[in-house]
This record gives sequence, structure tokens and C-alpha cells, in this order.
Amino acid sequence: MLKTDINLLTKFCRKLLFSSLILSSPLALAEDFTIERLSLFVSDGANVYENRPLNTAINTLPSNISVDFQTKTDANGDTVWQWNLKNKSKVNYNNLRITGLIDVDLDAPSNTFFNEYGSLLSLSAPSGYIAPDKWEISEPGYLKGDLITRASHGSLKNTSVYNDASTTDDPAMALSIDIGNLRAGQEIIAVATLAGNSTIGLTQQDSITSPKTFFNFYAKKGYFDRAYPDMVQGGLLTTGSAIKEGNVWVWGFRGSSQQGNGTKVVSSNKDPAKVNSLANIIGLTGGAYHLIALDNEGNVYGWGQSGYGETGCKPTQSIYVSTPCKVLKNAVQIGAGEYFSVALDADGKVWTWGHNLYGQLGNNGKKNSQIPIAVDLKGEKARLIGGAYEGAFAVTEEGHVWAWGDNEASGLGFQGSNYGVQKLIRTPTRVPNLDQYADRMTYIAGGNGWGEALLDDGTVIGWGLHAALGQGTTKTNISSPEPVVVMKNVAQLYARYVGSIALTEDGKIYTWGQTGGSAFPMIYGAFPTLRTPHANDPVVSVGGGKEHVFYQTESGAIYGVGYNDLHKIDQTKCCASSIDWPGKGVTVGNTR
Repeated sequence: MLKTDINLLTKFCRKLLFSSLILSSPLALAEDFTIERLSLFVSDGANVYENRPLNTAINTLPSNISVDFQTKTDANGDTVWQWNLKNKSKVNYNNLRITGLIDVDLDAPSNTFFNEYGSLLSLSAPSGYIAPDKWEISEPGYLKGDLITRASHGSLKNTSVYNDASTTDDPAMALSIDIGNLRAGQEIIAVATLAGNSTIGLTQQDSITSPKTFFNFYAKKGYFDRAYPDMVQGGLLTTGSAIKEGNVWVWGFRGSSQQGNGTKVVSSNKDPAKVNSLANIIGLTGGAYHLIALDNEGNVYGWGQSGYGETGCKPTQSIYVSTPCKVLKNAVQIGAGEYFSVALDADGKVWTWGHNLYGQLGNNGKKNSQIPIAVDLKGEKARLIGGAYEGAFAVTEEGHVWAWGDNEASGLGFQGSNYGVQKLIRTPTRVPNLDQYADRMTYIAGGNGWGEALLDDGTVIGWGLHAALGQGTTKTNISSPEPVVVMKNVAQLYARYVGSIALTEDGKIYTWGQTGGSAFPMIYGAFPTLRTPHANDPVVSVGGGKEHVFYQTESGAIYGVGYNDLHKIDQTKCCASSIDWPGKGVTVGNTR
């Protein structure tokens, strides 16, 4: 992944997770502190890595672990340091522990090298973050043993040898967190704070003049780019697509300009082909017959069928766009419904284009739009968006969820109509039932009469049609706007049309949803159902379309399950029967 990819993704992650913690005010360290050393250690029980960003900068992290470091001040003027560590490889790191170590000298009047001491206040972290479980306050070098060595291995003593004012040495402070496994594509965000007043973390104090510093350290782990796994997350009917090394590959039905190389029709029995005009792509989604891509510079491109304007491009052949055109710039997220598209830009603005019969564009009209339309969220800034079947969601930095479009079966989170009966909401409207979860959402999307969100602790919640939410029923007369818990321990979620596929933190695949339809019984189930992928090749990404799912493994292999037509899954047959688990391999480029 290119450096610009990482910058864009980490920029988005910071906006997503730390908008209330890290402000844009300039750095203003207190004048009576001298920071001798700040280190982030990463250990896996066998190897030790370090990122030391201040003073003598050192970075020994593996080349496939990218690091982005920032220094900020919060609303109280306290210092906040943040590391974004991303596993951009195809392998997993196991048994990880991260440790933050700081050596602060107090420079107040009358202070000397030998009158500082430290103590533990408490170990805690903000909601949704992992708190330290090991700590130590000690001299970092030769006087009391090598704290730096113990910190680098995470083997701290949960003790302080500097717990009273009679201490005559200069202590350093370390806090350590058990992270566990870091899967391919996963990220750790580690935050260290240095405050002038606190009740948590470790404190260092001068015995003569009593200035204090307070050090705390906590972390969050997850698939923070999970909206953009390599597999497409959209509603494509008989077309397959994926991102490989920044390139877009398309296969299966390509009779509506989906191939994107200037020709309206490419036979479905042709090999998967790369979209020649696109590069450095980090996001890919689509509707029934159109595709939307996002590159690492924030440019959005559209192509395929555009009878309603869903590509955002002026058709070049009847209602078709055969070569991707640039639709929007400065974007950080994209989504799609059946015949419309939605995007979020870096300023927190939401844009929609395409079909509008059911209020999908959120502008209180019915007219379709070939160009992006700004969505009015009453002055709030969005940080997360998601497409549903005929509607959309936006989650704002202010902690609210907004929704618009078809609220059939309460699928937008409001009390709605019965399943199969449309209930239209043409302007973005706050969803009170979801406000309590808004700050914790990392993914949101929906299908026909239902919606789901993935929370930062791996919990999936859903609302609307219970038959699509894994609640143990196949009846379509049971729905509710009240959120229910679907499952936990989820790292990646794909929600579309009538069901969902989840990848758990330990690499297992579960599916749930409605079971009526050509391939739905083998794809979904009334409850979250454990599926068996191909053995000995860990799954790293999931996605799919309207009646099929794809998953990608650590080796780069892609497998498809579900409705099989026009060489979408079985590339040797036009109209083969549906493919059951563990799926059939799809050859894309030089890998299967």
C-alpha cells in the first residue's frame, strides 16, 4: 500500500475515532516539563520493536507495519500522543503486547535530579478502549534495574519503588496493554496522554515544589478500514469485482459497461480484466449494474449502467458509462444502494446521486440526479456513511445517526410500515433509537427493510425486519425499530439486500438473513450460522453482491458462494447451479 493510502486511511480513522479527544489546537507543552524519552514498544513474546518519535527518533517496527504518529493538545491543554499501527501485510502477528514508556524530568524551581517520585493512581481507559494491565515506576537505567528492558518485553512489575517523597532518584513510568492478535489489514491505535491534573494513570511528583505530571496509556484495535476490504461491498447482481494491489478487477456479466475499458459489452465468459484507467484504488462498491471506486487521493469514479444517474457520469452510450469518470474529489468513504450512490468527503459533507423515487438522495424530491447533491444534516458533520437497499445512513461527529429513503419494516430505525409496503422519508431524519450507539459505530449499512451497525467492540446490532437479522425467525411480519444484538466478536461485516456475512476476530465466517430465494438458503440462516471456508488459508476479507458472497484468504485466493450466473462464480459455466460452501475458487489476475 502506498504511503498516500496510509495517510488517507489514518486520516479517516482519526476523524472517525478521536474527533472528541484530539483537537486541532497547536501543541503547548507545559514549561516545567522536559521529556527525556517517549517510547512505544511492541512485543510478541519473541521479538521486540520500538517506535521512539521524540528526541532521537527511532523506528524498528517491521517494514509491513506502518506507523503514523501525531502530537496534539486536548481541550484542557494537555498533551496527547497517538500512534496508528497498521498491519498492511498478508500475515498475522500473534500474542502482541504494547507498552508506553515516558521519562519526564520536572524543571520547576528548586527541583533537582534527586527529589522526584511517582505513584499509581488507577488503571482505566475511555469507553471502547483497552486499559493497561501492567505498570511500573522505576529508574530507567542502572540504579534500580533496567526499566526499559522490562518495558520493551511488557514484563512490568506492577509496582513503584518511588512511592514517597523521601525517594531520591529520577523515575520513569511505563504502562502495558495486552493486544492479542493483529490480523492482516488490522490496526492498533495507541494513545498516550501527559496531563497536569488527572485521577487515572501514573503520576510523577517533585518533593520540594510539588509540580505533577500524569501519564496514561490506552489503545483500540480493529479493522478501521473495514468499509473497504478487497472484496466489493455492494448489490451487484451477476458481476464480480475486487481490488488487488490498488487495481480494480471485474468479471462475470459485463454487458452494461461494467468492465470500464471503453466498451459497452464484454462477454461474461472472458477472463476477469483490470479497469485500465484506474490505479491506487482503496474503496470499491456498487449497485445493481454500476460501480463506484475511491482512490488514495480522495477521487471518486463511477461507471456502468446509469439510467438514473447512479454512476454520477454523463452516459456515453445510451444510458451507459463505459469508462470511469471522476465524480467527486476530497472523499474518504463511498457507498451504494440499488440504483444510487453516496459519498462522504473529508469535510464531513455527505453527497448522493442517482435514483430518487424513494427519497434515496435525501433532498425532499423525487427527481433523479446525474451529479452529486449535498445532503443537509442540519449543520452536523458526518464521519461514517452507509447505503441500504433504497435508503442511506450517516453517523455524525455530534453523536447522531441520520437516515433517509424507504423505511419499510422500520429498516431505517423509525417505526415503519409492514414488510413489502413502502414508507418514504425524503429528508435526513435523526434516528433516536441509535443515538446511544452512534459514537461506537465503525460500519453501518442495510438491506431491504433492515439495517445493521458494527460497534467498536465487535458487537453487531440490527433493526427492522427480524428475518434478516438472525433472530431465529423466517417470518416477514416481525419487525421493530428497536436495535437488537445479532452477534459479537466481529471484525468485518458485510450487510446487503436480505442478509449479512461476518468475519470474526479469530477468522471465522458467520452468515444470517432471509432464506427464501435462488441462493439464499445456502448463503444465510435464521440464526448466525458458522460456515466452513477452504482449510489452511485464513480468511482476511468478506464481501459480496445481491445473491452471492465472496471471501478472500491470506494467500490472495478468492472464493464465491451463492447464486451462480454468467460465469460470476463458476468461470467455466454460464448458468451453473448455485454454489454451496466452502465455495468455488475465482481466478483474478494471477491468483485464485
